[in-house]
Amino acid sequence: MRQIPRGLLVFLAVVLMIFSGCGRKGSPFISQQKDLTVRVDQLEGVWKDKSLALKGLIQGDDASIITGCRVHYVWYSLDRPPCEGCPIDMTNFRDITDQIISDDRFECRLPAFRQKGICFVMVRIMEKGGRLGPASGRIKLISNM
Repeated sequence: MRQIPRGLLVFLAVVLMIFSGCGRKGSPFISQQKDLTVRVDQLEGVWKDKSLALKGLIQGDDASIITGCRVHYVWYSLDRPPCEGCPIDMTNFRDITDQIISDDRFECRLPAFRQKGICFVMVRIMEKGGRLGPASGRIKLISNM
């Protein structure tokens, strides 16, 4: 029986360790920053002429750090709506930096937003630095404009 050279075994072990790494290249330290927990609940939307008025309730710890929100949306034509249960890709968004909170209420207006079709909308609260909170529930609006 023939023995495998020790150098070859060491080389193979090093190669296996290099290629079996997890691929993570970020810092090995845990971030000291806590997650933003402020969110919008009970989101509702109403068309006001060509703009969209959104409102809801603010839930979470510290609403004083809020600087605005990010409104994610997607439009579908009336004759080609997405199927029930199909994933909806919310890649479009608008950042709103106006005052959006009064007491524990969320209110926001998107000017020049309305077009003909089906619109799905969800909101994420934003703090300074651009950090986003969890997403609100998604709402569906129909515009026959």
